[in-house]
Amino acid sequence: MLRHFFHLGRAYFELDHRQAKAYLWLLFFTAAIVCSPLLTYHFYPAPYSAEDMKLIVRQTMVEDSFPNSSALSTAILFHKRIDRMQETDWLKAGLPLYLAKRISKYEAKVKPLKKINDLYAIYGLDSSRIEQLKPFLEEVEGMTVKAKIRKQDRSFALLDINTVDSISLEALPAIGPVLSKRILKYRELLRGYASKKQYAEIYGISPEALAVLQKWTEIKEIPVVCTIKSADYQKLNAHFYLSGKDARFILLQLKLKAMCWDDLQMGLEPKAQEHIEELKLYYPCN
Repeated sequence: MLRHFFHLGRAYFELDHRQAKAYLWLLFFTAAIVCSPLLTYHFYPAPYSAEDMKLIVRQTMVEDSFPNSSALSTAILFHKRIDRMQETDWLKAGLPLYLAKRISKYEAKVKPLKKINDLYAIYGLDSSRIEQLKPFLEEVEGMTVKAKIRKQDRSFALLDINTVDSISLEALPAIGPVLSKRILKYRELLRGYASKKQYAEIYGISPEALAVLQKWTEIKEIPVVCTIKSADYQKLNAHFYLSGKDARFILLQLKLKAMCWDDLQMGLEPKAQEHIEELKLYYPCN
């Protein structure tokens, strides 16, 4: 039947076979574009219900009436304990759907959230997003908080950051299993920490955990790779701060009688220039 209508249309409009097929494809794409809003709504429904939208409208009205009262406007939606948050609650707080699902998956497979700083362990939640969430969240009170206070009041022996294992790191306050793995993984990339400033480069580290690492760890021995004059391409390119382009530039300049890092710095990539002080420790001049 479709073939019959196709031939009738060709005869009526006096089109050849190629022109008729082109018009059919044009009609198909036009219909797809016209219907795309309906398909989008079907596959990607709005994250807010009608009741949620009423709350958001009320929140906007309060913000317009009281522009300096941010606490009042945020309180209209909800203020909830962090361990009782559901996916819909994270959406109401302003997170995209994929992050809300990621939080639920983390709680199911790793551990329940007890405090706001636990959010730093979840990939994709940076400090700006967590600050956005804080007005909606309340930390878990009770035994967990008391245990946290006891843990912080304890005295710890200084740990050598370049030899410590994950179990010893997890014994420190504000450092859980996820963060301890990141600390050790970044240590492998660097071939060992050369400065405590490098702690701030660890992905997802909170200010509280950073202060704990600064206080309770030490660097007993600088992890020297080799002297800069005895370095080859593999030893240079293997370091996290240096690219292949940096390695080739350094070797070329050394052949041209460059003395040390002061002569090399200006030709390096921005990342290497930013960490030039640490590179001087990994690859000393003498």
